[in-house]
Amino acid sequence: MSIHVTRAESYLLTLARVTVGVVPPMDAMRLLVTSVTPPPKLGPTARKALSDTLARGSVLSLARQGGWLKDGPLRLWERHSAPPLTFSGNTVRLFSWLLTTPLAESDAGPLLFKGQLTVAEDFLVALTIDRLRGSGCDSLLARQLSIRKLPLTTLAHAGLMAREVGIDEVPKFDVPHLAPFVEGLRTLLSRSWLSAERSKRDLTAPDMLSRVGRAQADVLDAWLAAIDQAGRRDLATFLIDAASTWLAADRSADELTRSMSPDAPLRERTDARRRAAAMLRSLGRLREWDQQHRSVRFIDDGYALAQRLVVDWERLGERGFTRAANLVTELDAIPTLKPVEPA
Repeated sequence: MSIHVTRAESYLLTLARVTVGVVPPMDAMRLLVTSVTPPPKLGPTARKALSDTLARGSVLSLARQGGWLKDGPLRLWERHSAPPLTFSGNTVRLFSWLLTTPLAESDAGPLLFKGQLTVAEDFLVALTIDRLRGSGCDSLLARQLSIRKLPLTTLAHAGLMAREVGIDEVPKFDVPHLAPFVEGLRTLLSRSWLSAERSKRDLTAPDMLSRVGRAQADVLDAWLAAIDQAGRRDLATFLIDAASTWLAADRSADELTRSMSPDAPLRERTDARRRAAAMLRSLGRLREWDQQHRSVRFIDDGYALAQRLVVDWERLGERGFTRAANLVTELDAIPTLKPVEPA
């Protein structure tokens, strides 16, 4: 069934469809790299179409981005009812900003919201950045101050967000509210953290590498502490996914810093190497948890969850944890001095 909307409304609806994965990002690339006038307001037909797109598309994205993975015998929609999908006028403000701002440029006017975004809107922003990955349009969005306050988006894209400007304050993680979305974004989270590890190989400036690593460490420290307190250690499994993929190849410690300028001061290079190990270092805590899970007895509380995590995390296993620890030890060492050329 066809609907009738204005051209400007159709542009905004196209962005919404791209964000939730209904159509590929290339369908909106022209809208993202140029400045397009957004609709001054949405008519009733466009509002209904947007609501339908966000509701159906968000559920579809939760299923595709991690909900299909089984935790024990059940998938996400078999374990939980759908989380609250509440969208406000801030969603329209997001899409309107994307239309008016050429994301291929290095600077833009600020993205401003009214009031606090809902968890579903935070989820939508995280999806948008992921959908724009590799297009060159993701960095400008990730640098917006209003975006850097969002807990789910920060958890997903900390490495990207900190490349130009460090994350001064990590958002508070409300685990009960975030949990269904984190479960539904497990493959996105894994993909994003894996992408951040790969991108470190191309960073030449030690301060940028240090900034990315510091943000990753702060975010993971806060997240792991929050889920441990909430009894939801399973919400760290995306790190096991990312690490098992990263360590599947024969990695060396120098790979994470291979492009770093050897002419930089030794102190800066040493700090950059140490901070580059942020994700690998976090696996030390997961290793401790894994050992604790293995010691949970059948008669103890939490036995079923512990056994599920033992089986699931075996993909990385003690061998992977050991490789990660060895790489951290190498990265913590003082880098080799640049050889002196003979006169």
